[in-house]
Amino acid sequence: SESLVDVVRSYGAGFIFTTSLPPTVLSGATASIRVLRSEEGRMLRARHRANVDYLRQKMMSAGLSVEHTPSHIIPVHVGDPALNSAVSDKLIKQFGHYVQAINFPTVPRGEEKLRVAPTPHHTVAIMDQFVADLTKIWIEVGLPIRESKDCSGSCTFCQKPDVFNRMYARECTRPNCPQTEAVAAAA
Repeated sequence: SESLVDVVRSYGAGFIFTTSLPPTVLSGATASIRVLRSEEGRMLRARHRANVDYLRQKMMSAGLSVEHTPSHIIPVHVGDPALNSAVSDKLIKQFGHYVQAINFPTVPRGEEKLRVAPTPHHTVAIMDQFVADLTKIWIEVGLPIRESKDCSGSCTFCQKPDVFNRMYARECTRPNCPQTEAVAAAA
């Protein structure tokens, strides 16, 4: 009835229009933090970092235009929105790999890239297969394979390695490490 709608609007506004998070979301976030602060969390982060390093090197060795970042996200420069979307579409349709194509306006025109995000749960076999599948499609759409499969020394990583070192996650194995606690408190 109209009266009930008016009562809810008048007295339930804090419930209806609240910006607070639901208890289930907060409970999940708290549980996630507990896992991340545990030994299991440290093991997952170490495996994640190892997988990122492995996959980045494997893609570079295949001649793909991998960009260095201190993040777990590995950008692969394509530079053409149509080709970028085509590679992403073919990866999911032909091989079941979901890789997001990042196009303008998220990145400037000419800077289109694939967003590769390995997890700690990917195996070496899965990552090797992904690189083989990506390389196959890369060649199919006419993107060039880099001749030099090593870093040219001209990227931001090579020019400013200390910046990247500071941005990498640091792990301390001491329980209740003050540095780890300070980083967690600041986040």
